[in-house]
Amino acid sequence: MPRATGEMAVHGHLREHKGEMLLVVDERLSGHDTFLSTTLRLEQPVHVPELRARILTFDDVTVLSPLDPVLPWEQAGEEWSGTLLIPHGARPPAIPDDLAEAAAAASIDTGGWSTAEARQLLTFLGEASSASVRTERIGLIITALRGRS
Repeated sequence: MPRATGEMAVHGHLREHKGEMLLVVDERLSGHDTFLSTTLRLEQPVHVPELRARILTFDDVTVLSPLDPVLPWEQAGEEWSGTLLIPHGARPPAIPDDLAEAAAAASIDTGGWSTAEARQLLTFLGEASSASVRTERIGLIITALRGRS
């Protein structure tokens, strides 16, 4: 079993797809590496203390694909719940080039941001509806960060 750096309560529904039983997560996981193996402590509909699975996160959905065929086919469509053991922690958010260049020009060290702070700033920036709004938001971010030092 991989060594876990974190645990996360997860739930969803079971879906059969191309001969495999998949665990579709109700809320897409973001900020975690995908296509990696992990362990799920499945509680419902059946108790499986260590279900090895691969995390697959796509644009709009996260799916856990069991590496061992232990889930009964007749369970498809049922809800499931358990605890996902995260062996690799949260992925540090990538700073986009335009924000990194503006921060460097203002002598702001983006490496000192907490993960939560970086995610908040990057969400604010990522929700810009046009290039001009994005440029304005970069300016606001730089101004706010410059004001803290």
